[in-house]
Amino acid sequence: MIRSRLSGLLMLLLAAGNAASAEPSLCARLADEAKRLPSSAWAQPQPLRRWLQWLEANRPRPLSPVEQALATDPRWRDKVGATSVVGVQHLAGTPVYRVESFAGTANCQSLVLLQAAPGQPVQKIAPPFALGGEDMSLCVTQSARFARVLGQPALVVGGRTTMAGDDEAYRIAAWAEGGWAPACELQLARRSALTPGRRFCAPGAAVCEAGRGVAQDLALAFEADRTGRAPLDAARFWAGQTPPGAVQAALNPALTDVGAVGDFNLPLPLFGADERGLDPMTLTSFSNEGPRRLPVFAQGRWWLAVVGRAGVGWRQGDAVLVALFAPPGRAEDAVASYQFVVGPAGLARAVARDLPR
Repeated sequence: MIRSRLSGLLMLLLAAGNAASAEPSLCARLADEAKRLPSSAWAQPQPLRRWLQWLEANRPRPLSPVEQALATDPRWRDKVGATSVVGVQHLAGTPVYRVESFAGTANCQSLVLLQAAPGQPVQKIAPPFALGGEDMSLCVTQSARFARVLGQPALVVGGRTTMAGDDEAYRIAAWAEGGWAPACELQLARRSALTPGRRFCAPGAAVCEAGRGVAQDLALAFEADRTGRAPLDAARFWAGQTPPGAVQAALNPALTDVGAVGDFNLPLPLFGADERGLDPMTLTSFSNEGPRRLPVFAQGRWWLAVVGRAGVGWRQGDAVLVALFAPPGRAEDAVASYQFVVGPAGLARAVARDLPR
């Protein structure tokens, strides 16, 4: 009995020692590197590129014989739902390939993972973590890519967590000894900053300068609401007053004519400015994904304000736009518009966790 208990205790101690000595996951190591980076690094694209290197080619290249065979095999073309163009990517240093296609306005990716070598039968291999369906479709900001992570070949799935945001989340699994190593998840939350961009004014509109501060406060409040930090309190912009009935009626409902305050695809009023060279994703139109319309008080009178992310349709860019209209809010009632650029200003937190096998 005593010998049995001692043996059990020894096994527990050995297991605890092995757990304590286990190497940190790739995600934990990436999180440590992220925390050591200066804040200025997060304003640059791919701040972790020294440790997370994407393997996909940036330009078309000739396919290897194995890749050519995979690209033309109807089994894999059917698997990814490809009717014409299919892509093939190789996880360099391994026998792993990815056959994929992209479709739709949301740029949805369908893919299958394969193990292949010259003269050997091709085998479909399971992903290292669940991806929400047999075809493993990923859309908008999310995608599956091959990378070298801290020197190890790996599958990396993820991207920005929202279209209008800088936070990122990735699931990572390295390929080692003929199979997927234990997978992990990395979440990167960034601090953001909002800086004034250009403004546009109707001729003689004195409110344009006076409204800039109100517009910036409104842009900040919109971003805080959009990211869940604080709800947008419309009364903050009423200077302690209550909007008169005519002003409230102008937004209930708002005019939906082209260029009017309630236009579903509202273009930013530019008042004759030259649009050449202006990016529609950051300047010339409101995304129709969640803009807000409310009365604001500035320079002694009431205006109708529209605030929202720039973009095209539902696609959102990296700017917040504000437009001011005189009631009743027709296109010709626009008086001023403002652009505020949102960008990363540092790392808020980096969190890593192991994923269940």
